[in-house]
Amino acid sequence: MGGDAESPAASAASANGVFGDCKESIVEVSGGRNHKGLTMGMGAMFLVGEMAGAGVLNLPSAILNTGWAGVPMMVVLCGAVGYTGTRLALCWVIVEERWEEYRAPCRRPYPVIARQALGRPGQIVTEVALFVTLFGAGTVYLLLVSQQTHDLLYQLVPSLSQCAWTLIIGLILTPFTWLGTPKEFWPASVLAVTSTFLACLVVLSEVIIEKDLHPFPEYPNPSFNSFFLGFGSILFSLGGACIFPTIQNDMKDRSQFPHSVVITFLVLLGLYLPVSIISYGILGSQGIKENIMQSVSGKAVIMAQVFLLCHFLFAFVIVVNPVYQTIEGILNLPNELGIRRCLLRTGLMMAIVVTGLAVPEFSKILDLMGGSTITLLSFILPALCYMRLCALPGPDGLPHRKLRRWEMVLLYAIVAVGLAGGVASTWSALVGILSPKSFSTTCFSSSAFLS
Repeated sequence: MGGDAESPAASAASANGVFGDCKESIVEVSGGRNHKGLTMGMGAMFLVGEMAGAGVLNLPSAILNTGWAGVPMMVVLCGAVGYTGTRLALCWVIVEERWEEYRAPCRRPYPVIARQALGRPGQIVTEVALFVTLFGAGTVYLLLVSQQTHDLLYQLVPSLSQCAWTLIIGLILTPFTWLGTPKEFWPASVLAVTSTFLACLVVLSEVIIEKDLHPFPEYPNPSFNSFFLGFGSILFSLGGACIFPTIQNDMKDRSQFPHSVVITFLVLLGLYLPVSIISYGILGSQGIKENIMQSVSGKAVIMAQVFLLCHFLFAFVIVVNPVYQTIEGILNLPNELGIRRCLLRTGLMMAIVVTGLAVPEFSKILDLMGGSTITLLSFILPALCYMRLCALPGPDGLPHRKLRRWEMVLLYAIVAVGLAGGVASTWSALVGILSPKSFSTTCFSSSAFLS
């Protein structure tokens, strides 16, 4: 069942079959390192570009749901997810050390890690969780793009609703999803990060300027459901682990990726904490809306909406790429631009658009994924895989790496917190999604595409 149950050759053959896709011949690598890959800094840039944005918009609302306890919880969760992210990065380093065939480019590295650590069942669970998470994240970004576009262009084309823009934006983005791997569109990450920084500055400035409009902010106590909805929202804003191995596999030196993870989470805290604390502190429960951009006004806000629109456009292309690579690996499609890739990715894009039309409120999808699959991929699986890979016996019969007692306790504590919080927040999100009121907010109605 575990990675030590079969020889490296047999394990590699199994992982390269239905549930794996690593090249057997080493292309553009020397000593297992891709000389045309990403640097440590560029890896961090990709991660920030993929993770920030939706979190910035939704975190003030998450703090509203959790109360002020959400601020220290955000710091703790950021530290926990950042730590497990570095352990996940070390998992791939261990896989390369133990199985030389994985030093070649690999389209689906996270499932390979799960295969070697937890066996076939763990790999299947990881495949499903990855697909659901990235598919859902792509849907969230598509909805955010359509919402921002609708807000910006409503005065020019008032006849087009957000639902109509979802369909239009989906058609426009489809050709860009045909690109291969993240290293082929690295400028997108730079533009995404830059636009997010500028948008945060504008939002904070407008909130402070409008302080006198909210002289008596209120801070109500959270309920059980609202608290864990906020928990799920915070996890979503930190839940980039699903794409970590994909970015790591595109690096020149994959052993440097843990440093990229540390840089990423320090940057995220530098973005998230000021926006969340200042927005909730000044606006209170009366002024905070689901999207913080809807809580402020002014000409500068239009500029911030343009910045965030740019971010979401670029982040969408980054976040859906692993979904496409996963399906292409299962179908054994060639890793090159061709008619079959274009047809497959166009079909998957249509599925994302349909999902966005069915559930046009992005926060519902965000809360559900944050408590379920993102918790699994960011909290539970990295810790379990790392402990398992470290425990695998080496040629001398001893564990591959010996973990210190404090690290074992910390990893088990992270798994326990992830399980408890994930179950509670998933339940709270499902209650909201399945409530009768939620079925009235869908694009599949007679007036859906007309304002």
